[in-house]
Amino acid sequence: MRRGFTLIEALIGCTLVSGIAVSLFGVWAMHAKASAHSRDMMVASAFAEQVMEGELSKGYTSEQEPTFGVFTVTHVVDDQPIATDYRHRIYVMDSSDPTLPGVKTVRVEVAWEHGGQWRSYFLTTQLSWQG
Repeated sequence: MRRGFTLIEALIGCTLVSGIAVSLFGVWAMHAKASAHSRDMMVASAFAEQVMEGELSKGYTSEQEPTFGVFTVTHVVDDQPIATDYRHRIYVMDSSDPTLPGVKTVRVEVAWEHGGQWRSYFLTTQLSWQG
């Protein structure tokens, strides 16, 4: 009667455990990347909504010249500050469609760089003269 594991059984067991561990590290890395993207998207959408509300509160008299700006948000992840620059543009344009006289299009764009790629979020709406 034998007791214990053979060398082959031990190697197979170690291989299975290490394969599972490597897979879990991959899932953890994907989760961290998705969380960072979600955080950036949340900041961009909240800012775009706030700016859009400001433009809509001006009503039809909103400025026609595009405005540009940059703001920085610092997140703390694992006690490490991570600063992200967000660039925003606001466009207010008269409608180019001749069937829609007196309609303006308002567009707010927010862009940021994440992982070497530019990401963006935008909101668009239309205003009409209520005279």
